[in-house]
Amino acid sequence: MKYETLFIMVRVAVHADHTSISEIVNEVETQSKLSLTDTANVNILETEILLSRVRNIKNINHGKR
Repeated sequence: MKYETLFIMVRVAVHADHTSISEIVNEVETQSKLSLTDTANVNILETEILLSRVRNIKNINHGKR
């Protein structure tokens, strides 16, 4: 079996009761879980959030045209 490190980027859209983006990011980083499961040929050993980035809300379309 070969050991490798994979970097996977994930986009997360949220609706929150917080008024501050920093509160939202902190809560997601400290209390939420992102789950990856083993497959037939791959065992997931560890996951962690490496980077949190917030896009300017004015640039988000929310699917409206």
